[in-house]
Amino acid sequence: MDSNRTFRADAHGDDRRSPRRTCRLRAVVDVPGGPTLSAVTVDIGRDGMAILLPCPLPDGTTCRVGFSLFSGGAVQRLDLNARATNSVFVHADVRVGLAFTGVLPSTNALLAEFVNYGKR
Repeated sequence: MDSNRTFRADAHGDDRRSPRRTCRLRAVVDVPGGPTLSAVTVDIGRDGMAILLPCPLPDGTTCRVGFSLFSGGAVQRLDLNARATNSVFVHADVRVGLAFTGVLPSTNALLAEFVNYGKR
């Protein structure tokens, strides 16, 4: 019996549905009924992002994440609903995967432009 088949080969693997762009930006995570957490982004995609937090978020936790990025020729402030999908301890921080929920088509287009900027 090969019991290792049930585990991922890498500690950072996930079920991403779209490409991500590596970037380090400041972000704020608001958890309903909980604290507001300062975060740093690891990467951003159309469907979600990875952030570094001082503590893990339980899988399935709903939150609102706010951050700014340059897209469409200007700095854009985004405040998106998200759901925690995984938490992995990385040195002194925790890398938390967030899946965006209820993203408007215009915001999805803005995120796609940011992710694909400079790719030809």
